[in-house]
Amino acid sequence: MPRCDGDKLMNEWELVESAKSGEMQALSALLNQTFVDRAITVKVSLQSTCLRILLEADQVPDSEAAIALIQDRMQEIKSDRIQSVQVFGRVNGVNRSVWSETLTLESSALLTPTAVHPPQTSGSRSRSRIRSIDSKGSSALLTGFILAIALTIISPFRVLFHGFLILVHEIGHAATHWLFGRPAIPTVNLAYGGGVTLVFDQSIFVICLVYLAIAFLAYCCRRYRFILVLLGIFTSIYSICLSTSINLILSIFMGHGMELVAIAVCLYLSISGYFCRSSGDRSIYSMLGFFTLFADVQFAWNLAHDLDYREMYEGGIGGVIDNDFVILARDYFNVDLSVVATDFLIGCVIVPLIVLLVFYTEFWLREWLDRMLLA
Repeated sequence: MPRCDGDKLMNEWELVESAKSGEMQALSALLNQTFVDRAITVKVSLQSTCLRILLEADQVPDSEAAIALIQDRMQEIKSDRIQSVQVFGRVNGVNRSVWSETLTLESSALLTPTAVHPPQTSGSRSRSRIRSIDSKGSSALLTGFILAIALTIISPFRVLFHGFLILVHEIGHAATHWLFGRPAIPTVNLAYGGGVTLVFDQSIFVICLVYLAIAFLAYCCRRYRFILVLLGIFTSIYSICLSTSINLILSIFMGHGMELVAIAVCLYLSISGYFCRSSGDRSIYSMLGFFTLFADVQFAWNLAHDLDYREMYEGGIGGVIDNDFVILARDYFNVDLSVVATDFLIGCVIVPLIVLLVFYTEFWLREWLDRMLLA
């Protein structure tokens, strides 16, 4: 029995409601209905807050008409989960996209309730792709900043959260040692406090596993020339490091290096809201990022300018185990310890700036990466 128009409208209304809640199957069905008369197949996927739409047809899809139709449909949906839209047009059977457009929900093209809009000019589209920190992100940063100051000032809390730094530090050592073929186990130093990583002799078996993993990844990404080039560069650098003392330098440095990575990851998750299920998650990430930053800045500053602190640090752990920067300064770089400490202090200052730069240029970076993958 044929369906009446009322049933059809009800079905579309249900799809719209489902799409608003972030249901990708409903959104795909709506967009395919929109383009069915043009013999265009639509595929959608959601990466974080970016909706990727792939338009495929026997002939090159018209970009202006396609963007206008998508703008109208997105104006109708207005899902909170979608902040930007990337549209790709390509011919059936061809892996490379013929054209691509990037739009954001903040742009007037998607918010103005008019029937049809042409694609934005390159200038306006570039401006719209500059991200800004939303109110939730600003609030999370401020809350985390204040909490981190409190944790740094109040001794019991500082000691408690110092365990987070130990965990990150020792994981950095262990992961790098494993990468260069040395099995390692991060542990807690019960005798003198802090942490220590137990490192075993280099194993050819582990190194072979690393090369096999690279080969397997290259096979899985064999259709993406850009990734293959990156893997080739990584393999070359890895081999050079493996055959020189650079691998030991990296293994020693990556204790503190992983702390810099933790600062970057925590602050970026707080600003962007990625992988945050509740509003409190962003504040927690911010607190951990700023606490690690404050601890590292204080450590590097004291090591570079406080003679008593430097003498204590040079004494090692229990007078038996040398500290990381002492080994780097004395055995590898042949410089004063304050030089290594100052370089690390500069790194602590640069990392938050890099986080902001990546956040503000995220849409450009995604578009560039898409072009590289499709090349």
